[in-house]
Amino acid sequence: RNRNRCNGHHFLVINVIMSLLDQSFKTNLGIRGCCNPQIQHVQQNTHDELLTGKDKEKKQEIDALLSEAMNTLTFHEREEQHAVLHGVDKEIAEEDGVMENALQDLDSHLIRQKAGSVYEIAERMDAAHVNSRVFRIMFLRANRYDAKASANQMLMFFELKQQLFGTDKLAKNITIDDLDEDDREALKAGFLQLTGRDTSNRQIVVQMPGIRKFRHLRNELRASFYTCMQALLSEQTQLKGIITIFYTVGNFKDRSKGVGFTDHSRRALSVPLHIAAIHFCLDDPHQYILVRAGLAAANAKLRARIRVHYGSHLECQYLLSTYGISAQALPLTATYEVDMRRHLNWTEFCFRDSKDGSLKPPPCIEPNANDVLLMGYKTSNNLGNHRLRERVKELFLQYNAGTYEQKRHLLDGLIASIYNSGGRFLKQDKESVVWQEVTLKEARTKVTQIFRNYKRRLGTPRSTVTVPPSIVSEPMPDDVLFGRHQQSRGNELLHTLVKERFEKYESLDRGMKISVVDSIMQRIREEGGRFLEPDSNGWVELSKEQARPKVSKCLSNYRRHFKKAPN
Repeated sequence: RNRNRCNGHHFLVINVIMSLLDQSFKTNLGIRGCCNPQIQHVQQNTHDELLTGKDKEKKQEIDALLSEAMNTLTFHEREEQHAVLHGVDKEIAEEDGVMENALQDLDSHLIRQKAGSVYEIAERMDAAHVNSRVFRIMFLRANRYDAKASANQMLMFFELKQQLFGTDKLAKNITIDDLDEDDREALKAGFLQLTGRDTSNRQIVVQMPGIRKFRHLRNELRASFYTCMQALLSEQTQLKGIITIFYTVGNFKDRSKGVGFTDHSRRALSVPLHIAAIHFCLDDPHQYILVRAGLAAANAKLRARIRVHYGSHLECQYLLSTYGISAQALPLTATYEVDMRRHLNWTEFCFRDSKDGSLKPPPCIEPNANDVLLMGYKTSNNLGNHRLRERVKELFLQYNAGTYEQKRHLLDGLIASIYNSGGRFLKQDKESVVWQEVTLKEARTKVTQIFRNYKRRLGTPRSTVTVPPSIVSEPMPDDVLFGRHQQSRGNELLHTLVKERFEKYESLDRGMKISVVDSIMQRIREEGGRFLEPDSNGWVELSKEQARPKVSKCLSNYRRHFKKAPN
């Protein structure tokens, strides 16, 4: 009975929160600020200044209620919920005896409750499918082995499945062939996306109300159901659960006036996905107060795993990063437009799925926390990259003093340690955004580059045995290449930084503009890039004084392009 009340309470809270999200004011407040944790208190005060007197009082009352409710939990309960929120809780150990007992209890609850239910209809159609051990374990894992809650969710699951796909699909796995053209268009719209994993390898599910697009609500619900069932193909997702992010910052506020969020709440409670944490990202102070008011109605344990992040795109991304959620988990470009490449690539693989009724995961590689990602500055903060850089610092003196063979042996040992820890070296295709595992040769090149970058930062003199210090035999991906029609990852970063910092550059006096140029150059060097230009002997590395006027010219060229652009 208590678990039934808990399920009903979750349903009520989610409905309250999502309905409150719909009550968004249409004012554009243009909130931006610094994401430095040392001045978050100052930043919060800045946000509070945007609130009216009554709104401030409401916010203070809500915060007091939240603090008081948290105090009702025991120390052990608070620690347990915070561990789940941050992904540092104990991994589930499924012992055979415990699992068998849970399955027997589940069967007993179903026998008592199934009379006259949709579940009973599905069981008569195909008992082997409905009573499958693998199928039932999904519900037990989602409810953390609470047999009664699992039985209740199974009954809800088949009711929802009948409503969305009809009785004839009750005892069958839903495949891409069960979605009609309108369903597929809703799927491609990307309201609900599987965008990767956090540092604890939990599946991240991003919901962006601002890009909803469907002919009928039923099409979006069917597409969302299919996406959730695809996520469940991963046993790791079943065990660790999912991280849900509701992202309504800037242009991603819901334009459909909250249509169907009650139905989506029911879908979320019916599908056997354990929700480990929920994050709300928003930038409207009035909306913030409404959402926090909805959270005040939640029980303390649920509220401990919900976070509301208020601020600009940059601020919300920083706050998410403190919970192990990388900025790359959000389908956004550098200018905070929606980036659909990864999602559309995933749907393309789904559309290629066979028609034999089997469930097959798309052949995509999902990066995990232990992987080393070869994609430039956006992914350099992955935990695997950080660990690799720390190992490079530890081994640098030994590497720098070694012979060619000794360096090669050390590189292979370091790469092997990455593989032994469950990591891989991955790179992402620019067009399809598909992650691919690189060869050992490419991995060696990456690690060698990290050693070289670290050597440069230390100011260690370069070897002058084979080539002069200013001559570069082969550019690296993060280098900026000057000259006509030159392309590299470093050039792409340069263009992005020029675009981002152009307004600040234009606002400064002539003598102060150099500070923007130097900040751009510093960022590129921090990512391991150099400034190169072609020479008869290959490539010449430019000094800071030589590169500065060339970067300034890039800003001047952007000014001309900016003036020519139509209003």
